[in-house]
Amino acid sequence: MKHIQIPTGYLYNTTDEDEAAKKRREIKEKLLRGEIVRVTKEGTVKDAEKSKNEGGIIVPEGKLASFYWYENDPELLEDEKQVMRRYFPQFQLDKLKDGRLYWTGVFKTDLRPGGEWHLQAIYEHNHPNNSSWGGSVKIYSILPDLEEISKELKEPIPHLLADSKGNVYLCTARKEDVRDGKEMVTSAASSLSWAAKWIAAFELWMEGNISTAEFSNHNKI
Repeated sequence: MKHIQIPTGYLYNTTDEDEAAKKRREIKEKLLRGEIVRVTKEGTVKDAEKSKNEGGIIVPEGKLASFYWYENDPELLEDEKQVMRRYFPQFQLDKLKDGRLYWTGVFKTDLRPGGEWHLQAIYEHNHPNNSSWGGSVKIYSILPDLEEISKELKEPIPHLLADSKGNVYLCTARKEDVRDGKEMVTSAASSLSWAAKWIAAFELWMEGNISTAEFSNHNKI
């Protein structure tokens, strides 16, 4: 007859697991509420009141900053929505897979018959920011395809920029004209209004009503 040897040890205590789960829930709730917590020298987060005798540093009320501007500043997002509803109600808000918000809609021009521009206004992750031409709201032309038009013309179109992936967007404003949020924010509505100005200049340029030099001049258009 064979014998089974049981090594020295203790039976698994489910009470320990319950206590650990309870502690995780407590910490989770405090973090979500942004309450005061204590961080020990080991980096453990604990209830500030229950760990008074353990030393460590007290972390004041507050929540971790989100990567997305609209989560950090939901009021700004609501302001953006209100302004867009007021001035460009035909535009719809959506979100890219990388978390960036964007508006899509159509502008109809009267400078040429049947003139339609299908536009996409994308908020960059650093919105509001004026570190680049056009600011942190980039305006892309879905239709017409400006890259194709440039190939047909065999010359570059003035006031176009390329993003990090090489996709072209409209250079709608100078850096100094974009408000970065310290006192005022340049909204998507403002960027789209500048895009309308760009489109008018482009169509006049295509018809020969303004020269390339005039279209290219940042201080004229």
